[in-house]
Amino acid sequence: MSDPVEARPTGAPRPTRARILAARGSIVPDLLAPRTVVLLCGINPSLESGATGFHFGTPSNRLWPVLQLAGFTPRRLHPSETGELTSRGISITNLVQRSTARADEIDDAEIRAGIPRLTALVERIEPDFVAFLGLAAYRVGFRRRQARVGRQPERLGSAGIWLLPNPSGLNAHYQLPDLARAYGELRQAAYPQPS
Repeated sequence: MSDPVEARPTGAPRPTRARILAARGSIVPDLLAPRTVVLLCGINPSLESGATGFHFGTPSNRLWPVLQLAGFTPRRLHPSETGELTSRGISITNLVQRSTARADEIDDAEIRAGIPRLTALVERIEPDFVAFLGLAAYRVGFRRRQARVGRQPERLGSAGIWLLPNPSGLNAHYQLPDLARAYGELRQAAYPQPS
């Protein structure tokens, strides 16, 4: 296994600060696998995601080492390596489609307004699991104030629901080992054999 802290270069230059700031409000299209096992559902894209067009578009985002440490991927991926995710049955969407500098720029009404689009997407692609990356957004969107990390008793369409901590570095409650453990439980349920 390669070092989860080592970023993989792609040769693509990082977008300029001006381009990142200009991405406010832009939409990052859903990343959909031919057959989705796990649909990762973020809150909304970051400005860097909006500028690059890649979900979790900052290479230093903790999602990338967490996916490796949890066993979803054999090495740390770069955000541009979308084919590596989709080949493993991993798709990505967001509750709110517009890019912002911080998730706290999204209000409760906007989160709830994203539920019908998400529900329609789940009905169309029929993932085995929908994994919400962020407790607060899930609690608001589905009005489940007491929801805790892990598998949820309800379903979304035919998909099981899994609630995971937000991988953002701003989420100081969860360090990499804690995130890897929580995400690893989903990986074990979704892919009973190591991938």
